[in-house]
Amino acid sequence: MKILLMALGALSFAIGTVAIWIPGIPTTGFYVLTAILWSKSSKRLDTWLQNNKYYKQYVHQGVFERQLPLKARIIIYLVTASMMAIPFFTTDLVWLKIVLPLTSLTQIVSMESYYRGYLWRDGIPFMKNNNK
Repeated sequence: MKILLMALGALSFAIGTVAIWIPGIPTTGFYVLTAILWSKSSKRLDTWLQNNKYYKQYVHQGVFERQLPLKARIIIYLVTASMMAIPFFTTDLVWLKIVLPLTSLTQIVSMESYYRGYLWRDGIPFMKNNNK
């Protein structure tokens, strides 16, 4: 079972990495799946993940402690908007030209609501017992 979880984690990591360069494919979801699969496959991988500097900076501090700086959030918003601009300017589909800006706006509103404490003021509900 451990080998299967590691292999599935490697596959989701590979897909997530390739998705960085393909607009419209969600990278974050694949990386979250990778973290879940790898942490379930081995205590050693779980410890490595928990001690990884990027995990600590972007996930633990950024999500659990709400300490992702405004500058970092703005960079996230700009990168996301620029990736969404590619299909926005290359398509003639009216519905897509409406959905893409709304998606970007929804991301900004939801993330800022979370970081400013309007959403889940006491932490993420399903992670209360897992927050290390």
